[in-house]
Amino acid sequence: MPNPLLEACVGPLGAVCDAATGVTGTVSAAASDYVLGGLGRAFVDAAQSIATVSLAALDTTTAIDLTASWFRANVAVIAAITLPAVVGLFVVQVLTSVLRREPGGLVRAVVGVGKALVGATLALAVTQVALTAVDGICQYIAASAGMTVSAAAAKFFDFAQLISGPSPVLQMLLGLALIVGFILLWGVMLFRKAALILIAVFAPIAFAGSAWDQTRVWTRRWLEIVAALVFCKVVIVVVFVVGASAFSGFGPAQPDHPAMATGTATAGANGLSDLLVGLLLLSIAVFAPWLTWRFVHWSGMEAAAVMNSAVAANPVTSGVRRAGAQGKSVAQSALGSMVVAGASGAVGAGKAGAAAAGGGRPNVAPRPSPGSSQRAGGGQA
Repeated sequence: MPNPLLEACVGPLGAVCDAATGVTGTVSAAASDYVLGGLGRAFVDAAQSIATVSLAALDTTTAIDLTASWFRANVAVIAAITLPAVVGLFVVQVLTSVLRREPGGLVRAVVGVGKALVGATLALAVTQVALTAVDGICQYIAASAGMTVSAAAAKFFDFAQLISGPSPVLQMLLGLALIVGFILLWGVMLFRKAALILIAVFAPIAFAGSAWDQTRVWTRRWLEIVAALVFCKVVIVVVFVVGASAFSGFGPAQPDHPAMATGTATAGANGLSDLLVGLLLLSIAVFAPWLTWRFVHWSGMEAAAVMNSAVAANPVTSGVRRAGAQGKSVAQSALGSMVVAGASGAVGAGKAGAAAAGGGRPNVAPRPSPGSSQRAGGGQA
């Protein structure tokens, strides 16, 4: 059956139908571009908002103060709970040393209690000093480069160009990647603040482990984690500032670099490659706490190994060890001689006692043996 619409577009009305079809396609394409462009701009705007908040968190939002009154009150409660634990671990260490007949264990118990008391007292003060020093180092690094962390990140993340440059689909993909990266960076800074507060509260318990050989690792782990959380902020700042200096030409003024000295260096983050570099640096910044912890753990183990080898190779230590071994052998020989002499004296005293006991009884003539009587009879015959 013939279609009247198709028949209407045949002949003089064909041009009109083609024009209407073209207009419909153009309107449809424009509508799709408008929708996709709006989505792309929405992703980029969201990424810009989160980037502003997360970069500001490096300086203000995540500042840590371990001298607050509420924090000190909580630490005092934990310290009161920890005191019986220190006593219990000390008793366990003493009993273990006595059962093993190890005098060095008793010395370690006393030294461990001293470490627990002194360490729990000084831990918070030292941590607060380290936090203040890290904030000062970060400000010095940024001031030396002539920019803030936000300005360094802006060299890579040009959101205005990202809106006007790539296609809407690429805008959505890059915007989503930036949103995830900056949310993770913000979460890392919030985690750093919360973790430092919680771990600092449990400092008395961590140092209480020094009283027993089996729990001394508590103190080392606490120190490693606190050091990683404190110094990871320096790593994050260095990642962005040094990255901006390396890829965009900004940084501390160099006498042999006139462009840097006069401030005429070309601005970075003008292309897609700079944005990808920024995403790479953002990923490194997100993993900064873990990387810092691995470095602290590795350097601590290496330092311990070097110290042990140096102490073992020290001639004074070797001489003391040989003197100790000789003194031990001499003491063992002397103890053995005393035991042997005591046993010999006991045997001699027993013999003397038996002789004295025999001298107190009446003399009894020994009975002659049969052979002797026969020999005596034969002699008489």
